[in-house]
Amino acid sequence: MEQTSNIPPAEQSTKKLSFGTLTTIRKLMDDLHLDPILGLFAPGIGDWVTTILTVPYIITSVFKLKSLSLTLAIIYNVLMDCLWGTVPVAGDFFDFLHRGFKKNCKLVEGFAEQDPQVMSEVKRKSVFFGIMIVILIGLICLSVYYVKMLWGYIIDFFQNM
Repeated sequence: MEQTSNIPPAEQSTKKLSFGTLTTIRKLMDDLHLDPILGLFAPGIGDWVTTILTVPYIITSVFKLKSLSLTLAIIYNVLMDCLWGTVPVAGDFFDFLHRGFKKNCKLVEGFAEQDPQVMSEVKRKSVFFGIMIVILIGLICLSVYYVKMLWGYIIDFFQNM
């Protein structure tokens, strides 16, 4: 006997499509390690690409799941990835370990399935995530400034040789 769902068929297919997209992004970026590979071979550009690919996670958390605490958790994970991405080479190795897309995918799935453990943990940490987002933005700005300054010194050094 088939189970009937309270969700209309059109909405079910939209939900499946968006979660399927999130899963595909996770597989490409974390399982196939495209995130650190892009960072190694296209510094700067790889970090922007990976940041842009987190937009579907944010859109899903804001518009489909309507959760501020989930959105803060996702943005926190993205900014942690961005902060490490500003550190040449070490940031790419961090990407192999961090797997931010996998974390975000688990969070979204936990909220979609109304997993009480995931939901309570994210809601409990939402103030922490909010504060850390502000701190991480500041650290990212400082890091970009110092990396840019360091590259300037390196370029000057080789030009003066």
